[in-house]
Amino acid sequence: MGLVSVHDTSGIQSKQRGAYYTPEAVARALVAWATPNQSDRLIDPACGDGIFIANHPNSVGVEQFSPAAATARHRAPAAIVHEADFFSWAAETHERFDAAVGNPPFIRYQLFSGEQRRKALAWCNVQGANFSGLTSSWAPFIVAASSLLHRGGRIAFVVPAEIGHAPYARPLLDYLVEHFTWVQIISVRKKLFPDLSEDCWLLYCEGFGGVSRGIAFTKLPQFEFSSTPPTEGEWIPIRDWKSAFGGRLRPFLLNSTIREFYKDIAADRKTVPLSQLAKVGIGYVSGDNDFFHLRPSQAVELGIQREFLVPAVRNSRVVGGGEVTKKTLSYGKRKISNICCFEFARMPL
Repeated sequence: MGLVSVHDTSGIQSKQRGAYYTPEAVARALVAWATPNQSDRLIDPACGDGIFIANHPNSVGVEQFSPAAATARHRAPAAIVHEADFFSWAAETHERFDAAVGNPPFIRYQLFSGEQRRKALAWCNVQGANFSGLTSSWAPFIVAASSLLHRGGRIAFVVPAEIGHAPYARPLLDYLVEHFTWVQIISVRKKLFPDLSEDCWLLYCEGFGGVSRGIAFTKLPQFEFSSTPPTEGEWIPIRDWKSAFGGRLRPFLLNSTIREFYKDIAADRKTVPLSQLAKVGIGYVSGDNDFFHLRPSQAVELGIQREFLVPAVRNSRVVGGGEVTKKTLSYGKRKISNICCFEFARMPL
């Protein structure tokens, strides 16, 4: 399921559930990586329409969404499909597996809430993975699935490219290197899923119950099917990964010469961090340089006339119900306080 396996006809519902289609070649490859033997017992913690479990004869899938679970049973008749919340199911099952594969739901922290989130984070905490309040759903799924493995077990998952830079992904990587003898991240430059704005990478680990001394980082220009994980790549010792770039993997996309140059500059006493010179926030690109955003209070303070202002949506908090309507962007006094920013249109000279 997850970052890739849509199971219903509603685009909004699918997005809210983090559900998108997984390409067949990707599913077959990850199953092959994790299950070298046909007798291996495989678990997909969010099996969606069953594309992963259909590629292995000895599979178990867990899926919370009823129509998707029905599709999975039809698609993989030899598999066992449980219709349940995975974290509740994982806490109760006594079954253990040789491999865990899939594409866990990618639901950002704003929507990953309530009882499911509480159960997920509580389960991960017991396993030694302490996620922050900004954690998206996919990371706890991987920890919980890994905890159900036999010693020596393997995992192969589709993951968002955020694993390479998001602070909330750090506890996941810490967990992986502390519980597997081999941890490999495969970045894919060409989008695995062209219809998604989110870039996706691949994760492969083996030797559950052991400890890794580093992370194997593979950079691929595009995905091509292979029955085994790629062997090329760079070995990143744990010390280098944790110290050089604050536990982020994305800088290792650069070649070693550029990385060393960057580290030399950062270590130079003459270098002044930007944070000491300016307040830096997270922005976005609008594609139109004739516009910029102001808060309503800033517009008033600067004396900008109403005729030069238009309402704009800067983040999802000002939009309710998952869609933008005329009512949302109303100029009415009741609505104006709910719009967190304005666009300053080009003024006549």
